[in-house]
Amino acid sequence: MPQPKQAPVFDIKPESIDVPFGESADFECHVTGAQPIHITWSKDGREIRTGGNFNITFTANTAHLRVLRVGKGDSGQYTCQASNEAGKDFCSAQLKSLAARPAPSRTAATAAGACWASVSPAALKFKYTSFLSVLFVCLESPSFVKKPEPLDVLSGANITFTSIVKGSPPLEVKWFRGSVELVPGPRCNITLQDSVAELELFDVHPLESGDYTCQVSNEAGKISCTTHLFVKGLSRLLLLILLKDDLLALFDFTPTKRKEEEEQPIDILELLKNVDPKEYEKYARMYGITDFRGMNSVLDKCKSLTFSIL
Repeated sequence: MPQPKQAPVFDIKPESIDVPFGESADFECHVTGAQPIHITWSKDGREIRTGGNFNITFTANTAHLRVLRVGKGDSGQYTCQASNEAGKDFCSAQLKSLAARPAPSRTAATAAGACWASVSPAALKFKYTSFLSVLFVCLESPSFVKKPEPLDVLSGANITFTSIVKGSPPLEVKWFRGSVELVPGPRCNITLQDSVAELELFDVHPLESGDYTCQVSNEAGKISCTTHLFVKGLSRLLLLILLKDDLLALFDFTPTKRKEEEEQPIDILELLKNVDPKEYEKYARMYGITDFRGMNSVLDKCKSLTFSIL
């Protein structure tokens, strides 16, 4: 039984390149698959053929495209398509043409060597590559494609601020709470991957509420944006529930009803939770609690830890 024919597959793909005006540019890729294989090249979706400023060859399964003299209009995406009876495959690469300017002088070029310099505020960089030319490359300042959204969460939650950024690499991202820079650690993680900048905070509490700023910078400049985190604290009732054991330990007894009545344990939480704080002393006296100083001390502790849920 005949074996099925193999569709083309590019196992070596062309690389994107930056080429000065007037120089030649070459793209090369290798394809496997059943013969015959037909090769076509296109620029930004429009087919190109040998002739004029282009030379195309296909030998030993290697496809080659040469742009003989790079000009401003030659920048773009170049795509190679390989096809046969079984199917087709594509691969692409970018060509960026760089403007060339004459160097100020042979002496200046010799002194400068191969050092880089920045031109402000146009965000241009130039490099002396020879005695005859200086290459200018435009750098893109950082900007936000998506800014982090403000968050409103409960105490103890894990949160993530996310922003999407763009600009010429390398990009550096910093996060601040107020004016204090945050650093990764057990309660904080900072990442930048595929233009997505994230700040993760773990087990947040009300004291971490405030403004958080994302700052992105590169050699062309920097930009920042600020968002807000609000962490809701514990309600008075919930705090009493959590402090129930502490209250009992502080009083060192279980409150009971009046002596003449049958002694039954009274839940101090049930005693206090529905009572106006101004009436705590009155109700405590009714149930035989006379250590008002100790009770007020506990209530002050509650107040100092309580953050009302909005």
